Amino acid sequence: MKNSNKIINFPKKIDIKKKKYACIRDEVESFLYQYACDEKDLWAVAMAAGRFSSIFLSKIEGEKTAIDFFKNCIETQKNFEKSRDFSDVT
Repeated sequence: MKNSNKIINFPKKIDIKKKKYACIRDEVESFLYQYACDEKDLWAVAMAAGRFSSIFLSKIEGEKTAIDFFKNCIETQKNFEKSRDFSDVT
């Protein structure tokens, strides 16, 4: 039997990228939300961010993939809101 206590598992490149992308997403969302609060105009900030996103995602990934991404974002948010426990205020 082999002793595996000395084996160091390095993170996979995909795990590193996932963490990086999640960090960027969270920072950008935080910035946009704060900007919307400062400007008192959530709609305008959402429209500007959506326009930026739709233009560049469609150029990078193609129109169908970009639209599918937006649909997935909307569905994910709907499912999250359905599953929330509104009695938990923590």
